[in-house]
Amino acid sequence: MAHANRHYVVTLAVAAAAILIIGSLVRPAPVADDPQPPAPSQAELSRLAHLAQRRSLESMKEYFATVAGNVDRSVVRLRMLRRSGIVWEPEVVVTARLEHRLPPTTTMSGDEGELGVVLLGSGPHLPLAALRIPSSGGFLPVRRRAPTEIDPGSWTVFVAERDRAGFTPATYVETSRTPCHAQTVGEVVTNVALTRELAGAGLFDLDGNLLAVVLECDGRFAAVPVDDVDALVGQAVSVHGRIVQRYGMGLDALTQEEQGHLGVPFGLLVREVWTGSLADAVGLRPGDVVIAINAELILEVDQLEPLVGADGETPPYDVAVVRDNDTVRLSLPSAAFPLTARDAGTAVEGLVWEDPDHGHRIDAVLPGTPSAAAGLRSGDRLLRIDGDAPDDLDAVREALSPTRETPVMLELERGRRRWAVVLP
Repeated sequence: MAHANRHYVVTLAVAAAAILIIGSLVRPAPVADDPQPPAPSQAELSRLAHLAQRRSLESMKEYFATVAGNVDRSVVRLRMLRRSGIVWEPEVVVTARLEHRLPPTTTMSGDEGELGVVLLGSGPHLPLAALRIPSSGGFLPVRRRAPTEIDPGSWTVFVAERDRAGFTPATYVETSRTPCHAQTVGEVVTNVALTRELAGAGLFDLDGNLLAVVLECDGRFAAVPVDDVDALVGQAVSVHGRIVQRYGMGLDALTQEEQGHLGVPFGLLVREVWTGSLADAVGLRPGDVVIAINAELILEVDQLEPLVGADGETPPYDVAVVRDNDTVRLSLPSAAFPLTARDAGTAVEGLVWEDPDHGHRIDAVLPGTPSAAAGLRSGDRLLRIDGDAPDDLDAVREALSPTRETPVMLELERGRRRWAVVLP
């Protein structure tokens, strides 16, 4: 038995050795390692980074384009005015006012071509105009959101419709206050410099909510928040606003102080008159008190509503005003003046001609003084004091002396606007 086991072990060893020898003979030769590709150069790495950045920017562009596309039914093109407009309410569009006077009718682009629109309210005292548009255009009123509800640094986008649709991404910085046509409004500050190309455009958040409308304020463009735009639209369509638009005069009830100073117990004070308007043409002045129209006593502005609905066939109005303790009768035409060459050229040429010097120019207004509180600014011109033009600067100093004991009414001019204010 032991002999048989030894024989078996020897046989296995011989077989294993034979397998090793044969395996070593038939084993393939070692294959050389594949060569490694060279490391990318710095230029190639930079190019790859730029390509990745470009893909990211293209994605952002597509995203902003989608936001702009989602509000395209609320941003319209006013072709004749060459600016954008925002659908504010059903059948109402808001746009920037760039001319001294807007035409009573204009056009806008719709799916079926040009559509006629009618001026609802505007005026030289406002930076915007409200227009009535057809209900059949398929336009949608915007959703609105106060810009103070978003965080600084948030992405927003300006959307405009002029010769073609366009959008401008912007980051929100803050909301501040700015002077705008004799009043103060909010201004949404972004990293985008606003130009005439964006007049009437809307500033939207990424959810398609309107934050502001681009309007012209005292020679510069500002994104005015929706709450302030809504208040301006209310002024434009009010009786007071339409009187300013049609006749170029602003009227308001007398205060008790004004009643005592002028010696008139009732009526409407002519607070402002615009150069070249109907009111200016017939001789109305800031500081006049309108006491009757066509022999009807006037106690409040709403009594003037028939004037803004009059047409060219209505006879002129007989207007009685108190001026310098005398009653003066004036004839006020019912039809507004047509646009003049000066009105039409201002928007195209971008030029406003200054009238020859008259009155006394105010060089500075000290903060905290009654003049500053009354809204006077450097550059304003003083035309009259209590209805009379001052002979010289000595007369001005005497009338405005801080030692005077009685109120004084001033007539001032700024640009094309003349207005009256009582200094206590």
